[in-house]
Amino acid sequence: MNRALILPVSLLLLLLTGCAPLAPRGQQGRLIRSDEVRKIFESNTVLPDHAYYYTGPEAEPEAIIAIHAAYTMQGRYWYRVDPTPAQLQSWNRMIDNAHRFRTSYRGARIMTPDGRQAGVWYSLFDHTVIRFPDEQTILIYTPGPLPHNRFNNEIEDGRSFDQRSPGS
Repeated sequence: MNRALILPVSLLLLLLTGCAPLAPRGQQGRLIRSDEVRKIFESNTVLPDHAYYYTGPEAEPEAIIAIHAAYTMQGRYWYRVDPTPAQLQSWNRMIDNAHRFRTSYRGARIMTPDGRQAGVWYSLFDHTVIRFPDEQTILIYTPGPLPHNRFNNEIEDGRSFDQRSPGS
């Protein structure tokens, strides 16, 4: 190969590989919506053998998760907290403030790739990325809204956004 081309081709390859998205590590987990989980959070129940994390403002988290002690949690912008029923009640007062228009929070089970429950999820968002780099480690990205378009308007339970009742 011509020496004059080596440097430009090398720079181009470096640029292209540097811009390539990194594939998430591990197998994918998922959320399965659960009214039972929503009721657990709304009754201010602290689950034994679970580590709690939240993301967003501490006074009004965007999501609260409880991960079973069998798993090690990884994830940026999740903050560990040892909640009391009073702490959960305080969050619920902010989340469910009747004086503000809000989308309701929903509960979900955090499932492993092989279908076991690794924890629970309570958030106004239905969507996140859950990965299991190994069998004991869970990596959860911070939540976000599910993209709305005519080709992608279903969630795990198969109902479209239009078919969901406010309490589900």
